[in-house]
Amino acid sequence: KGPGPCCPSWLLSCLARAPQLQRTKAMRSPLIIWLHGLGDTGRGWSHLKHELRLPQAVRYAFPDAPESPVTCNGGYVMTSWMDLETIPIGNGLPDDAKGLADSTQIIHALIDAEVAKGTASEDIVLGGFSQGGAMALLAGYSYAKRLAGVACLSGWPSLRAQLTERVGGGANAGTPLFIGHGTQDGVVLPECGKDAAERHTAAGVQVTFLDYPAAHGPHPAGMAALRSWALEALKLEDDE
Repeated sequence: KGPGPCCPSWLLSCLARAPQLQRTKAMRSPLIIWLHGLGDTGRGWSHLKHELRLPQAVRYAFPDAPESPVTCNGGYVMTSWMDLETIPIGNGLPDDAKGLADSTQIIHALIDAEVAKGTASEDIVLGGFSQGGAMALLAGYSYAKRLAGVACLSGWPSLRAQLTERVGGGANAGTPLFIGHGTQDGVVLPECGKDAAERHTAAGVQVTFLDYPAAHGPHPAGMAALRSWALEALKLEDDE
């Protein structure tokens, strides 16, 4: 039985909007785009969805980096988001400006494609590990539309001289950032994670930083913290 003639106008309005609101909620499909490290592929991080255990509505994309010669590996051609001159990587690492720009363009195009298919940019988290984490920082905070969040595991900040302007003056100045780094990392030194956290905090970003007793790789404490952060960034209810 429908509402009678005495039904308040505000209630009629709510009833009329209810199906639309339900469809909007059902159609929401949050996305995590995760960028792998040097020499790896997206498939190498496909386990992330099982470790994060986020609600089933969350989708994942694990793109592959282009293949190019890498200086620190004797010019060997492998998947790499940018050229690296030396390993271990510290705060004095020279930037491969062209490689960074080219990969940023690739990543922005991936996000654009998802937005064009109907995913709101505010429902997308961009994250990565190692050089993938470095790319997430650069591409995420230079993207033209607001994202849900950016995550960097065992990564570093690149193009540091322009970081404050790039982050503070961009669409994602208010986008939260998660940084995790192993205290025993001998590939990307722990100083890099701390530097990234300090620089983005100084630029006005809300940063969640966690270090944990690990080498160059994921750690259970880091995954647990990343899960909690992602639930908040994507505005999801924990279904566990």
